Amino acid sequence: MDQLIDALDLTILEDCYRGSGSAAHRPDLMFKIVVLQTLDGRRSPAQWSVAVKENIAVQWICHGIKPSRSALYDFRNRLAEPIADLCAQAVRQAQLEGLLHPTEGVLDGTFVRACASRHRMVNMSTLQRRHAELDAVLTKDAADQPVENMPKWMAKTPAGREELAERYTKAHEELERRLAVNARRPKGKRLDEKKVVVSTSDPEAPTGRDKEKVFCPLYTVQYMVEPQSLIILSYEAFAQATDANTLGLMLDRTQEVIGHHLDLVNADAGYVSVLDLQECARRGVELIAPVHENSYSEKKRTPQPNEKLKRELFTWDDEQQIYICPQGHAMNYEAKERKARSGDREVIQYRYRCSGDHCRQCPLAQRCTSNPEKGRTINRLEGQELLDAQRLKMQTPEAQAKQRQRGQVVERGFADAKAHRNFRRLHGRGLKRARAESGIVVFAQNALTINRLRQTRASPGDCNT
Repeated sequence: MDQLIDALDLTILEDCYRGSGSAAHRPDLMFKIVVLQTLDGRRSPAQWSVAVKENIAVQWICHGIKPSRSALYDFRNRLAEPIADLCAQAVRQAQLEGLLHPTEGVLDGTFVRACASRHRMVNMSTLQRRHAELDAVLTKDAADQPVENMPKWMAKTPAGREELAERYTKAHEELERRLAVNARRPKGKRLDEKKVVVSTSDPEAPTGRDKEKVFCPLYTVQYMVEPQSLIILSYEAFAQATDANTLGLMLDRTQEVIGHHLDLVNADAGYVSVLDLQECARRGVELIAPVHENSYSEKKRTPQPNEKLKRELFTWDDEQQIYICPQGHAMNYEAKERKARSGDREVIQYRYRCSGDHCRQCPLAQRCTSNPEKGRTINRLEGQELLDAQRLKMQTPEAQAKQRQRGQVVERGFADAKAHRNFRRLHGRGLKRARAESGIVVFAQNALTINRLRQTRASPGDCNT
């Protein structure tokens, strides 16, 4: 670890200091403390402050410096910007040494709980009521008037109440945004406004169910892993509860690190949409991922009572730009509309309809449409041919063999992060700190992997690959 960090260019880290105030501890030594403690699963600056006084290994690697607890918290926050560059430097060093030759990547995400209670999430009515009560108390604080019968949720000191007011303002802005997003959803997927909530501790953290099926504030952390060396090529933390609209960013982030786009990316169904396939096509990247396949797919494939004929049974005539129904009747273009997707993106959806004159006399009418008088309709997205081609590709033995390797690669990284680096819950609030903590964990994991690869190359008969 000492040698790896000494080989880095820490200029970007040193630039985070303003050059004023009391003399700072050497950034390289502070970084060594943070990484070494993260390797042991101690990710809190409070734990680091104890280690510099009691842990012999930490005292050796940091040359005996004893930074205060607040200094370690400040350093953790400073790492939010430079940590991505430091992780990239480690990957490039491994490339220069010939430890990896990245042409393929395995991409997936995992949930990490935010530093916020799942029991303290509020909806708009509760937030407005509390905000009004807080404003009344702040007015008394400004006039130096005593406060009586203070609610339990309110901070006990004037300084604490001012900080709480800032968080409530952010929570109000975020909740308004979530309500607006909810209002744009289709009626069948729209939540009751009372169920749209925000965390007052960490307003940036979205809500969702984590890997343990607990509804809580959380962040999504993405890894792009090189399958042969198991080095994490790139990472990112997102303030969202899904993997949607992250593929393009992760491809570009990886390209910035290794200097070129990957030839192939192995992922799950969360990364497959028309827009995602278009992102891959523009970059010349082949995507290996099933179309709309997950752990519930088998249940979805089970025939249901009164199940209608699926779209796959209707044939697309590319020359005439129409659908042909199973009985051979033409389904002509009727209309188009824009469909909203995550990240303020849109797709165009075309609608094709079979005439009611055909459907009324069709022997498959009861299985095909609920209203034969109006006829059966089929929707087709602009770029649907990409999804159809992807579905056919994933039925080949080669693609299925590649897909089976996905979990064996990327899930190992997540398991190591959560089991050995204690990366189940964040210790800081906000997306900025989530990115800093994610980067520290990734750097520590890559440091171990690079060390293993170096030992394997030096003594291939003595080390496991």
